[in-house]
Amino acid sequence: MHTYFFQADPSQGKPLWSHLAHGYVRHVAISNSGDSAAASDMAGYVYFFQPRVSASPVWSFHGGSAIYAIAMSDDGSQLVAGDRGGSVFLFNTNQSGAPVWQGLVPGGVLAVSLWQSRGAVIATSTQGGIYYYEPESIPSGSSWKFQESVSFPQLSVNDNADYIVAGGSDGNIHIITAEGQLVGTQRVGGSISAISISDQLDHVIAGSTNGNVSRFDLNEGLKKLDSFAARTPVTSVAISNDGERIAVAGLDGTIWTFNDKFADPIWTFNTGAIVHSLSISGDGQVMGATDDKGNIYLFSERAPVRTEEPVSLAIFVPIALVLLVLGYFFLRRRTTKT
Repeated sequence: MHTYFFQADPSQGKPLWSHLAHGYVRHVAISNSGDSAAASDMAGYVYFFQPRVSASPVWSFHGGSAIYAIAMSDDGSQLVAGDRGGSVFLFNTNQSGAPVWQGLVPGGVLAVSLWQSRGAVIATSTQGGIYYYEPESIPSGSSWKFQESVSFPQLSVNDNADYIVAGGSDGNIHIITAEGQLVGTQRVGGSISAISISDQLDHVIAGSTNGNVSRFDLNEGLKKLDSFAARTPVTSVAISNDGERIAVAGLDGTIWTFNDKFADPIWTFNTGAIVHSLSISGDGQVMGATDDKGNIYLFSERAPVRTEEPVSLAIFVPIALVLLVLGYFFLRRRTTKT
């Protein structure tokens, strides 16, 4: 399938460039600067790009099993990926694509994250639980695992507050320390389908299958700040590190972008397909998205999307009929006078 990167107005349908992936693209990740990006597909490939430089991947890796999740470090120097077979791969992006470390969780991998300041890799399993690894100090096996009875399809790390934020199948946001201790939960409602956190503001964005998206303050015990009703199941959310840009994606293919709070969207865009993944650069200037048609979109904030609704042909049909009738009588009157 083709993957597309847009840096001009995506509503014009003119990609900056395109790349042919081996299979259905599931995830995208972008570094803080927007100079590095990665994508994964269900054919088992991981691709690393320098999107401002070339359409061709700098390197690719084939793990042999569908890649379910990827995450990139803030500076773009490291990348972690997890596959359907339970393998977790860690890459140094300046190398040729060979993993520098590999771990294993039971079942398949649901979500992954990098805790760069601690040198840690975190993964969640389809069979439940969170697994914490420190590849340099403990090369094999996890340092700890948390609450195997709950599955966590969403995972994020806050370096500033030193917490792991996980969205559980029980409908709760779980706040967990680096030692694996639960320090708090917050009920969201429905099943949590998306989660993201800003390092500088300590704000958590959570979306659920019932279409609700809420913003919480981690420093105030997950106090709810505001919310947005997507009116469609939420598939992904993202927030920039400074909290100045928020993005929400829905099952109907719509992407909404906001400033620092949920008011009127600053722009919207519909991909025409289910959006599975959103990622925002640290400065909020570049946003990536993937859909189930195999497309990867890269939006530049310098050229925001125009949301112009198409005009229905139903408006023009009665007008055209009236004009035809008037024209008929006008011609008939001129013929009679002659």
